[in-house]
Amino acid sequence: MELSNVRVVTEGLAFPEGPVAMSDGSVILVELAGARVSRVAPNGAKSVVAEVGGGPNGAAIGPDGALYVCNNGGLFQRGAGSIQRVDIDTGAFTTLYTESGDKPLVAPNDLVFDETGAFWFTDFGGGTIHYAQPDGSAIVTAITGPQSPNGVGLSPDGRTLYWAQTHTRQVFRRRLSAPGELVASAGYGVGALIRNGAMDPDMLMVGLPGARELDSLAVDSAGNVCVGTLIESGITVVSPSGEEQLLTLPAELADAIVTNICFGGPDLRTAFITCSQHGRLVACDWPRPGLKLAFNR
Repeated sequence: MELSNVRVVTEGLAFPEGPVAMSDGSVILVELAGARVSRVAPNGAKSVVAEVGGGPNGAAIGPDGALYVCNNGGLFQRGAGSIQRVDIDTGAFTTLYTESGDKPLVAPNDLVFDETGAFWFTDFGGGTIHYAQPDGSAIVTAITGPQSPNGVGLSPDGRTLYWAQTHTRQVFRRRLSAPGELVASAGYGVGALIRNGAMDPDMLMVGLPGARELDSLAVDSAGNVCVGTLIESGITVVSPSGEEQLLTLPAELADAIVTNICFGGPDLRTAFITCSQHGRLVACDWPRPGLKLAFNR
């Protein structure tokens, strides 16, 4: 099925990721290959917010109105990853985390804030998922073992954590008993995912066929997990019960590296999508409102 009313917002971006729709109609995003954070105005004009270095990969607005960035450290810099805080108004940035416990962050990828102001983030290179405070005071490694964890999100009620795995083409979830608190399970891995001889549906939401590798994600107001999809590309929409559908770009805007999606507009029914092969930000109509994020402004 094809996405509806797709239009190009801007072009010429250096591997865009991490879009954040702002209340003034602009979209802030990272340019991974440009090592910067940029703002795209509604008319497509681009401006630089901050030159953060490394490889900025994912972004979200935190409780203080600042932009928090997952930085993978840049190509060939394994183990140089970090979490950065960027002042949107001045471009000043600081580094909050470079390690969790005694282990360095390898390639942080995507993050999402919960209602308390703390955030979950994935480390694609480290095979871990972390929970951290926005003031740099505390970080824990909450989940170990995922293969290439990429996009991360929370359900509308905040009680389920979702993540996508790029190379295994799977979307997983873990239930939360409270913010930052995982419901006890057998852990992560093949043994933990088997229940009564079959894959545990309470953890594995979907595994995709073919070459539909998964990137970053957003959740809409109906609780659907909407994942940027590579190679056989588009947006894969996974319902809370695990049904999936691939929504594709029109042929003239085809892009093999559809990396991310966010929701904006006055009714949150505009989806902004980063198309990183051709350096585009596109917009389209979404059939329902997106999920309002905790601290977007």
